[in-house]
Amino acid sequence: MVDSLVSLAIEKLDKFLEDEVALLVGVTKELRKLSSAFTAIKAVLEDAETRRLKETSVKDWLQKLKDVAYDIDDILDEWATEALKSQGDEDDQSHCCNIKVQNILSSFSCFGHVVFRHRIGNKIKDAWERLEEIEKEKNGLHFKMDNAEKPHEIGERETTSQVDTSTMVGRENERNEIVKLLLNEIRDEVKEVPIVISIVGMGGLGKTTLAQLAYNGEDVKGHFDMRMWVCVSEDFDVKRITKSIIQSATGTGCESLDLDQLQRRLHEMLHGKRFLLVLDDIWSEDSEKWDKLRLPFQAGALGSRIIVTTRSEKVAFAMGRGHMHKLAVLSDDDCWLVFRRKALEHQSAEEHSELEAIGKEIVKKCGGVPLAAKTIGSVMCSRRTRREWELVLQSDLWNSHDVLQGILPALLLSYHDLPPALKQCFAYFSIFPKDWEIKKDMIVKLWVAQGFIRSRDMEETGGLYFDDLLRRSLLQDAELDADKNVLWWKMHDLVHDLAQSVAGSDCSLVEMRKQSSLNLNNLRHLFLIDSYDAGDRDWATLYEAQKLRTLLCDSRISRVPNNLFHHFRHLRALDLSHASIQKLPRTLGKLKHLRYLDLSRTNIVELPEEVSNCRNLQTLILNRCFQLKKLPRGLRNMIGLRHLELEDTDELKYLPQGIGKLSSLRTLTKFIVGGDDEGCKWGELKHLNHLQGSLLITGFENVRSRDEAREAELNKKQYLHSITFEYEYVPMDDESSGDEASGDDEQKRTEEVLEILQPHTNLKELEIQSYGGSKLPKWTEDPVFSNLVNVTLRECNKCKQLPGLGKLPSLKYLEIRGMKEVRKVGGEFSGDDNNDGSGGGVVSFPKLESLSFIFMKNWEEWELRGGDDGEVMPSLLELRIQYCPKLQALPSNLPPLLQKLTLCGSDVGMSSGVPLPDLPNLNHLVIA
Repeated sequence: MVDSLVSLAIEKLDKFLEDEVALLVGVTKELRKLSSAFTAIKAVLEDAETRRLKETSVKDWLQKLKDVAYDIDDILDEWATEALKSQGDEDDQSHCCNIKVQNILSSFSCFGHVVFRHRIGNKIKDAWERLEEIEKEKNGLHFKMDNAEKPHEIGERETTSQVDTSTMVGRENERNEIVKLLLNEIRDEVKEVPIVISIVGMGGLGKTTLAQLAYNGEDVKGHFDMRMWVCVSEDFDVKRITKSIIQSATGTGCESLDLDQLQRRLHEMLHGKRFLLVLDDIWSEDSEKWDKLRLPFQAGALGSRIIVTTRSEKVAFAMGRGHMHKLAVLSDDDCWLVFRRKALEHQSAEEHSELEAIGKEIVKKCGGVPLAAKTIGSVMCSRRTRREWELVLQSDLWNSHDVLQGILPALLLSYHDLPPALKQCFAYFSIFPKDWEIKKDMIVKLWVAQGFIRSRDMEETGGLYFDDLLRRSLLQDAELDADKNVLWWKMHDLVHDLAQSVAGSDCSLVEMRKQSSLNLNNLRHLFLIDSYDAGDRDWATLYEAQKLRTLLCDSRISRVPNNLFHHFRHLRALDLSHASIQKLPRTLGKLKHLRYLDLSRTNIVELPEEVSNCRNLQTLILNRCFQLKKLPRGLRNMIGLRHLELEDTDELKYLPQGIGKLSSLRTLTKFIVGGDDEGCKWGELKHLNHLQGSLLITGFENVRSRDEAREAELNKKQYLHSITFEYEYVPMDDESSGDEASGDDEQKRTEEVLEILQPHTNLKELEIQSYGGSKLPKWTEDPVFSNLVNVTLRECNKCKQLPGLGKLPSLKYLEIRGMKEVRKVGGEFSGDDNNDGSGGGVVSFPKLESLSFIFMKNWEEWELRGGDDGEVMPSLLELRIQYCPKLQALPSNLPPLLQKLTLCGSDVGMSSGVPLPDLPNLNHLVIA
């Protein structure tokens, strides 16, 4: 983690020096010395991190180093922000396209803040003096360089093929699965020799034990001509591993041979023989090394197998095509058996019964990890009375060293294997409470805000970081969306303990009224809980944490003190979401470093204008701020803004002009077309071609011409996957009033505007709501929209027929709601333009799985028809018809695959007397 901080400091220092802006402050010498000292220190950080757990002096030294690295980052960020502010004040559009440090700093000479430059200079010189002392201390601690041999107790772990079968609990079924893969000829696409079977799971789950059980089974022993076991661990050295394989097979060494001789010898040994090789505890993801190691294995006979145990799915994939077995946690009952064998081994039956209930509660804290149950059971072995066990259950033992010392060494290997940037991201997880459900999107944006991710496509890189941690089994319980993308996840309690251990004093979870005993001086990231009705005195005790970079508050916060941000000037991330606050202090604008601000689900009516002074802000989240009416006029000056989220903000009637200047925007969830005197016009969207995700467009009543709408250039927004066009709802009963000719002109203009607003063909989801035209645009049925999977049409009450959505090749989900003028649904819906069965056998709605018709009060007839002999909806699984009172019957040719049918509020299937069609696969029917 410190490595990443130091790397960031070096990177920033070098950029400042490259532009020679240090000359302006007179600190060139200090900056060069800082960069040089950090570089020298960086070479010993791996050894320092390893020794930190056991040597207090090293731990203290690392803390001092972290403090200086953080302070340098703050100083340089403040410097760059001042330059950025000067740029923005010039209102020069050419400066808004790139906010990299080296480009920002070119304007530094333009502002004459002598006092500011003097203050920055003094801070840098002070930082150098502190780092100079740290460098001197380094020499006295005798660190090893990064390439030196790693200490045995952390970096190496040796396993054996021998196993005590009496200790194996809860893995019988999995053992049988592995054995089946070993013994049976596998008739699938995998035809390689040998076939690789990967056992994947987090540390402590029993991967090695499972491999041992399979390896030592009598049925397995008799099946293979040769069996070998090698513990690989972190160092994937092809020559060393080859030697170990030969030695495992023969019992003799071969130290004098080079790699070529070793591989030829192994090839001869394996030739024509069916062998089993276990490669235990593999970490390397380098497929080239694996390809070199496996060359002799191809001499083996058909049926040869290799078992690999690893914590990373990436390793399993690097081994090539084979079989991957993901190891799950144990049940509480099985975990209890592991715990009991250690904790109650020397207890009498009478003592067992008295302690069993408490022990089972303790076991629940193990989270199904057998290593945890075993380790904690060993701790409990020396405790004999009920009172002692109750004290353990109720105490803070779970965070103490005597419990963690048996668990952490196994998990620390996972941590030490991470690249420096991932170590910092992993440690940040410790700020959240255990069992907290965390959104992937949120954590990535927080990483970006803290500067953990330094790349052009920061969010994409952050997503890759997250996926890597997931594959390494450091995250669990991930929930996926329909496209298999991770929405949120949890962290296992033991992994959370590891994150807390490596984060040290940087991250903390603090209860508002229990903070008096805490040392907050070095705290950088804080999750604040139990803050309901906190008074000024409660908040004042937090002000000691003046180096705070993250402040996340629970939902019960009811007020924010006016002077809060005077004390937390270094904040980069602030989350006040769900708080019952109506107003924010104007001092929020003093947070020069702020990158992330979440005010969603609060009661705020407007943001103070001073917020626009937060020029570094990247993420502003205002979702479900139901009373929000106004955004700051100076929003256009926040040129670093990448995400502006405005979902469910119905009271917000316009966006401030100048949004189009925010060329870094990646997320804009809502765009309101403004009127004559206020708000954004269509042209503001023109240059926002990096927009991603979802966009709601509203305010169509302010559109004056199709030429104005053309300026939006929606067809160039290739990264948007979802668009909603939301018109102002006008009830049908009111539509007859007013001038008829004027109404016709308005309807024609509405149709022309939406036709022009054709999105990019990458679009996946489309919703059109309360549209006032009599026909939907032709592009809605254009097969060129081959990525469109979800379409919703709501309250398009003047449309007399449905568009030919059957032409869309990938459409899976379709909902039609309202459409009060539609009386018949026929061949035009399926894509038969002539509505006469002349479609030429083309399949209509080829991928449609779910179809809903809701509140179509005048719909009378449904004819399900494509072209001649063409199938219609062959993939349909679910059909919903709700509150369509005039529809008398369903088509007799509904697709036979249909499994779920819902009929509510209509005569179909009830009083109409028309029987339902034959549906052989129907398993769920609702009629109401």
